[in-house]
Amino acid sequence: MNQTLRRTLTKTVVLALSLGATQAIATEHGTSALENADAIKIISQSIPKDYFYIEQNIQASSAKKLLRQDLLNMNNALNAMKKNPPNEASKNLVEFMLLSVDELKSTLNDPYNAENGGLVLDYAETLLEGSESIAKHLRKKVSGTVYDNLEEMKFLLSRIAKYYIAFRAGYTDDINVHQSRMAVDKFESLLNKVKKTKFTSPKAQAALNTLVKYWPASKSFYLGIKQSELPTIVFISTKHMKKALGTLTDNLTE
Repeated sequence: MNQTLRRTLTKTVVLALSLGATQAIATEHGTSALENADAIKIISQSIPKDYFYIEQNIQASSAKKLLRQDLLNMNNALNAMKKNPPNEASKNLVEFMLLSVDELKSTLNDPYNAENGGLVLDYAETLLEGSESIAKHLRKKVSGTVYDNLEEMKFLLSRIAKYYIAFRAGYTDDINVHQSRMAVDKFESLLNKVKKTKFTSPKAQAALNTLVKYWPASKSFYLGIKQSELPTIVFISTKHMKKALGTLTDNLTE
């Protein structure tokens, strides 16, 4: 990583830390421990994705803004659960996740090398596992609502893009390729379910149309992970589709 990019990444992390954690992530459905756990799950994949885009100087300005917001939202969600633990069993897990975030931030501030890149990926998976464990105990027995599907799709998009840009950075393990392709398949399956939903909001219907329109081309880009020739297109396409999913979530009436 050159000196300019290193300073950019460092400033991003420092700014996020200075903003503090005063509010938990909220949605139209109201803030809850489950929503915070879902948010952490998504962010756990967005942070390494942004990190590798900055390191490779691809869409670095946009990635810097996203990373700053991701770090702030991660703090917000974890501190909200620390203040009001969803259950007794989750207390220690939340504390451990907070420690993992501190280690992650420290690594983000260090000069880039292959070892630190690997650590960022490892910390991300730790946060993913913790958030999934908490969500598992909070989610209703009957899951698979439209809201659940949309949140999972946000997670999958971030995960796919993370593996794509990490592969381009040299993390070419076959398991990463396999995980990426599994995420692509699952996203398509969930999209087919969401397509059957009748949204009453014109904004929601327009967002769904955007997803349906973007997905076939985006899928072909994602499946080209071993070539990794289209990182900018993957970044922009992922951002557009996540925005559409956010619009759908915000306009749910169920």
